[in-house]
Amino acid sequence: MQIHLADESNEVVTAWHQAFALVDNISIHCGDILTMAADTLVSPANSYGFMDGGIDRCYVEFFGPELEVRVQDAIRRQPDGLLPVGAALIVRTGHPRIPRLVVAPTMLLPGPVRPENCFYAMSAALLACERHPAEIQQLWCPGLGTGVGAVDPSSAAREMAFAVKKHRIRFPEGH
Repeated sequence: MQIHLADESNEVVTAWHQAFALVDNISIHCGDILTMAADTLVSPANSYGFMDGGIDRCYVEFFGPELEVRVQDAIRRQPDGLLPVGAALIVRTGHPRIPRLVVAPTMLLPGPVRPENCFYAMSAALLACERHPAEIQQLWCPGLGTGVGAVDPSSAAREMAFAVKKHRIRFPEGH
C-alpha cells in the first residue's frame, strides 16, 4: 500500500518532510487532498462522527451530506455506540475515485487533543487498511490533529511517522 500525505498547510508539509526523512515509500504533497486523492482517504474524525468542522467539513462538502450519515450509522453500530481514539473503520463514500473513507478519530469530541492521539489515529488507519490488502492500494492522509485538534505540526508529524515505522515493523510486506 502506498501512503500519501497531503495538506494545504506549508507548516504541516515541512514537518512531514523532517519527520519522514528516513522513511521509504511515503509521498508528501502540498495542496488540496481532495483533488489529489484516489482509493482511500483518512478522516481524523471524532468518536461520534460529527463532521461539521476542519477537514471533515470539507469531506462532507465534497462527498455530500450522506457521508456523515453513513459515518454516524457505522459508528452507532459499534459496541459502545462510539469509535474511540485508537480504533478505525472503513466507510464507503459512493465516489468513483475515492470509494473508501477510513474514519480514525483523533478526538472524542471536537477540540484540542494530545499529540499522541495522532499516533493512535494513524496506527488505527493503517491497521484498518491492512485488513483489506487486495482492495486498498493507496492511503491518503491529511495532517492529523493539526486543525481542530490544535496539535503542533512538528509533534503531529513525529507521531504519524512513529506510527508508520511501527506498522512497517509489524507488517513488513504491507509497504
